[in-house]
Amino acid sequence: MRLIRTSILKKAALVGASAALAITGVLAGAGSAQAGPGGAQNLRGVDPGDTDLMIERLCSQKTSLTGVYGAYNVQTGEFKTRDEYLRDVVPLWMPAGPWEVFRGWCGYAQASTWSIKGETIRTSPWIGNRGSKDDKETFVSSYSTKTFAKKSVGASISLSLAKSIFSGTVGGSAGYEWGWEKTSSFERRSEKTIPPCTQVAVTWTPYQRVVRVNPVFQVEEYSWDKGNGNKSTVNTWRGRDAEWKTIYSYGYYIDGISDKLLPNGHPDGREDKVEQKLDPKTCAQ
Repeated sequence: MRLIRTSILKKAALVGASAALAITGVLAGAGSAQAGPGGAQNLRGVDPGDTDLMIERLCSQKTSLTGVYGAYNVQTGEFKTRDEYLRDVVPLWMPAGPWEVFRGWCGYAQASTWSIKGETIRTSPWIGNRGSKDDKETFVSSYSTKTFAKKSVGASISLSLAKSIFSGTVGGSAGYEWGWEKTSSFERRSEKTIPPCTQVAVTWTPYQRVVRVNPVFQVEEYSWDKGNGNKSTVNTWRGRDAEWKTIYSYGYYIDGISDKLLPNGHPDGREDKVEQKLDPKTCAQ
């Protein structure tokens, strides 16, 4: 299972953390049969609150040299970023009552991949025949490959983040040609017959590949209030066993969609001729 670390900081500052997250994904993935992408454990339906949105908000923060921070209310399921917690709950980074605080690293684990047919688009002008007999015309059609990403939760994903997640061989790891770092186009000329009182155009239906990743969070420190000013600090989610070192929420995922390419580098898809009848009043009788 491939696990991808991303950061907007200098790479040198995050080498150690990146290696730790990658190793966790490999080891945990080989463990429990219940483990999800990257060996992570699923919070959804286990802990209270909207865990999909919690992981989205947690991992959408700017990564510091020591990771990303969050606070979780174990009674209500409410989540706060570090800044929100210091402003709204306690002006110190420490657990208080039902609020537990944590720090760690976000990454992206490939969950699944499949093929789809993209949206059919017209790739040539319409050419009409208003005569009473068949006509033949040369059609020029053109197309350029498309690439985009979308999130199941939260705001739209930035292009820079999408590139950092889906570049390289992430799609190719499943044995399919992945077009994220490749751009291809074509321009074709073909002669086609146009029936009487009809207009004709050429369309293209791209064949596309979807790669789904689940954002995951590796816990470095997790603390809760023991009372009397004391706290407990562990390195798993809520002090659970070692399988809970890395977590995710099943309903929060990011899909990367890219046109597939043939071995020769050309776009993969289907070209069709489409016809539309013209108003008989405008055609020769």
